[in-house]
Amino acid sequence: MHRWIVTFATVLVLALTARPATAGIVYSNALSPPGDSFTNPFPFFSAGQAVGSSGWFYNNVRGGGAVGINTAFPHLGDGSVRFFSPNSNGKADIEFLGGAVTNILGNATATSSLGRFADFEGMSYDWYRDSTSTNPLTQHPALRILIDADGDLATTNDRGYLIFERAYNALPTLMDEWVSDTIGPNTVLWNNNQSALFGSTVYDRTLAQWQAQLPNAVILGFSAGVGSGWNGVFTGAVDNISWTIAGQTTTTNFEVAVIPEPATLGVFALGLAGFAFRRRFIG
Repeated sequence: MHRWIVTFATVLVLALTARPATAGIVYSNALSPPGDSFTNPFPFFSAGQAVGSSGWFYNNVRGGGAVGINTAFPHLGDGSVRFFSPNSNGKADIEFLGGAVTNILGNATATSSLGRFADFEGMSYDWYRDSTSTNPLTQHPALRILIDADGDLATTNDRGYLIFERAYNALPTLMDEWVSDTIGPNTVLWNNNQSALFGSTVYDRTLAQWQAQLPNAVILGFSAGVGSGWNGVFTGAVDNISWTIAGQTTTTNFEVAVIPEPATLGVFALGLAGFAFRRRFIG
């Protein structure tokens, strides 16, 4: 009888510790439907907002752009990160940054490294383009790696994004459906930095080639977003953002309402079973 109690306790401990530490859910700042949305109508400066204490930020928002975790395009649950850009002045991102500090407008900047760029193994995400969008059909929410090219965090003029977009990888942009993309060594990434370290803006260099070109670079963060010169209206979303650095994978799912996770429900069910077992054989 005591052996069964010990066995149940062991199963309960395993269930409580089964969730991987590198996977998590980030919830909207409004913990009930429809969720939240952060916007900034002014076109000449960027504003931002922390997403709770998750380390994620609504960032670089300007020109009437908007970003928020809400129920507009539910995916893998009740929510995702929705983006809106009204015109070429619109801009909106969601970013995870090392040692993020914010200015008076809430816009965040990285101050520390998440790891060596040479140890970066890849990333992935799910994205959605709504057919109400009127911007060029090749455009969809982009996924970016923010890096410091020489690895010296005291200098900032050599920071830039390496950007994934399907248009530079001979892939179509689909609409009104969720699309999953994985970025690996042979994926073409373009950069937004004009400095000599990056070799000016290029659109045909693979991740592996960037790593060979920038051996001392460090990763400052990851970003998904829209806008910055996009003509026309855009509406879409991202979810399930993941990256791997030195064998450590971090995956984030974005949701609105806090609900018990499957592991929690399983533990609850085990608890009920254990209680019934105890009543039957001990009580």
